[in-house]
Amino acid sequence: MEDSGNQFRFFEKGILTDFQVSEPGSTSGSITPPIAIAVAPNFSTLASVNINIEHQTDRVWLNATVGLVAHFESVGTVDVTLQLLRGTTVIYQTTKSISSPKRGTVTTLDTTFTTFDTVHLEHVDTTPLTGIPATVTYTLRAQANQAIVTTSGPITLTAAELEQNPD
Repeated sequence: MEDSGNQFRFFEKGILTDFQVSEPGSTSGSITPPIAIAVAPNFSTLASVNINIEHQTDRVWLNATVGLVAHFESVGTVDVTLQLLRGTTVIYQTTKSISSPKRGTVTTLDTTFTTFDTVHLEHVDTTPLTGIPATVTYTLRAQANQAIVTTSGPITLTAAELEQNPD
């Protein structure tokens, strides 16, 4: 806001103009049966949102949270790759390694081990789009390198359109 005498002028600065959310599961255990995370090269789609982009200079702020459960039959590690896509284009990717508990720390006679983890992703899509205004689909998906990972929540994907700051 700028004071010019008795008049105030308001300027948009990175203003949030649209907010979309997909929340298939808001808490751990809220999705039954749990979703099996696909083994590479396949992916499991976990959530998607559509957002309206009005200007070529708009940005989209993306946030995602995924609760993961790995069911180990022996001591080891599993890698889970999570991706954010704009349409069919991967715009963000990260890999989370989940390890089993060490045998010496387990106080049960069970031969299986379960590890819980939560992953948070955050990304700002600054790629200018053509054909504006447009509705853009953002998708959250995951894959693992072993068939031992599931999710029963939380799963949340949010997208917020941000207007460009004025020069």
